[in-house]
Amino acid sequence: YEVRVEENRVNVEILRIPVVDLDEPRSPASAVVFEIIRGNDDRSFEITTDRNTNEGVLCVVKGLDYETAKQRVLVIAVNNEAPYMLVPHSQQVSQSTSSVTVHVMDVDEGPVFKPCLLRIDVKECEDIGTSIGRYVAEDPETGNSEGICYRIAPGQCNWISIDEKSGEVRTIRVLDRDVAEMRQGQCNITVLAIDRNGKTGTGTIQVVIQPGNKNYPRILKTDYIMCRDRKPICLTAQDGDASPYSAPFVYRITDRNLASSWKITRHNDNSVYLSPKGDIPFGIYDIPVSVTDNGGKVGETHVKVNYCDCMTPTECNGSTRELREGSVTLGIWAILAMILGSLLLLLILITICGCCGTGVMHRHVTDDCANHNLIISNTEAPGEEVMDHNIIPLQTTTDQGGYGIKTGDQQTFESVKGRGHTLESVKGGGHQTLGSVKEGGGQTVMDTCRYSYSEWHNFTHPRLGEKVHLCRQDEEQKHSEDYLLSYHYEGKGSLAGSVGCCSDQHEEEALDFLDQLEPKFRTLAEACVKR
Repeated sequence: YEVRVEENRVNVEILRIPVVDLDEPRSPASAVVFEIIRGNDDRSFEITTDRNTNEGVLCVVKGLDYETAKQRVLVIAVNNEAPYMLVPHSQQVSQSTSSVTVHVMDVDEGPVFKPCLLRIDVKECEDIGTSIGRYVAEDPETGNSEGICYRIAPGQCNWISIDEKSGEVRTIRVLDRDVAEMRQGQCNITVLAIDRNGKTGTGTIQVVIQPGNKNYPRILKTDYIMCRDRKPICLTAQDGDASPYSAPFVYRITDRNLASSWKITRHNDNSVYLSPKGDIPFGIYDIPVSVTDNGGKVGETHVKVNYCDCMTPTECNGSTRELREGSVTLGIWAILAMILGSLLLLLILITICGCCGTGVMHRHVTDDCANHNLIISNTEAPGEEVMDHNIIPLQTTTDQGGYGIKTGDQQTFESVKGRGHTLESVKGGGHQTLGSVKEGGGQTVMDTCRYSYSEWHNFTHPRLGEKVHLCRQDEEQKHSEDYLLSYHYEGKGSLAGSVGCCSDQHEEEALDFLDQLEPKFRTLAEACVKR
């Protein structure tokens, strides 16, 4: 048989081959099976049996190429489904065969990419516009690429471009394996080739992105607390790149001053130990550490180490207890000791002030109602008038040059020399006596509480100051002869002792002690009694 078929036609019937079998029709003995025994190495043809007509049907299942083979010759054999049953000693039946010549008809085809799938390996993070390959098609009729233009089919991932005439492929974006459009680091792109007659051929470019060194290595954790046991800190770096552009890493302290006091010890390909070389002050250290990956890319990270005076890192609680560059940071126990010391000092001060306040209160001299008693001996106020038959008032009139005591109903205590001022005039009461004595019922009646201590003080203080001033102005010290006495020496002590015991009498009406003054007031009596 001879048949004709256009090139590139597929799944088309090209020939029916009839057979003759004398066995009973529609029985296994007459049913036939066809087989192509030669000329179909590429399995471009296929033959089946039509059960209704018992014919063999020859089809083209793969497109034929005129430029490759203009004709094909096939040898087809036929057999029954049931095996042959031969009479003993009979002649062997030979197999029936037939040859079929297939003529391939030339057809104007579109361009064809060779290969139809092109794989291009590209390094990650290549610069935009980098040429990564060339993909061209040929016209089957001419066997060349003249007159063919190229385009990328719409709807493709926009990563590469292809030159319309030359078919050169270039990057138009930075290729990244980690984007969603990339599946396992690759992307398939369909390319169209169009000839002069408008025939179109298609091809596929498979872009495979090889891992590149696009990421800088960096240290994951940068804040650490180191206690006084100086346990080394483990630094671990991470690089987003795959091998061979990631580990092993190389660590280095970039600051020279810190590099002299801190050291780095290798742990494994990813980690190192950071520790001080010797004794260093407590404080916060900002240590710049550079990490270099296997591809030579360097990343720098600042590691913050709080070298704290603690037993466990939790004791620091984010606070710094440091001794660095002359500054001192106290621990919690030192702060507590300072607080307790301050409280103790404050308590002592309060106690002292309380005692002083109590002493002042006890020492405070209230207004003295100088009635029937001698006034306190350490004051400058005058004494009381003592009405006793053993003491006779001295009748002395005060002249302008001194002090004296008057007797009678009108007795003044003193008149200031040259000025004529009396205590009564200061009080604004005119000329009054120190005490007035009235005779009535045979008993002596005394005025009580005439003068207070504050009144005496207000009267005498400015005048004593004036007299002292006059003494300083007088070169011959005449003023001091009358009233200025030395207080640092009081002479030889007497047998009488102190007269302060009189102040121990607290009963207002107990005046019996005046009858028995004994030697204490003998000198005073001698001065006052007129003999």
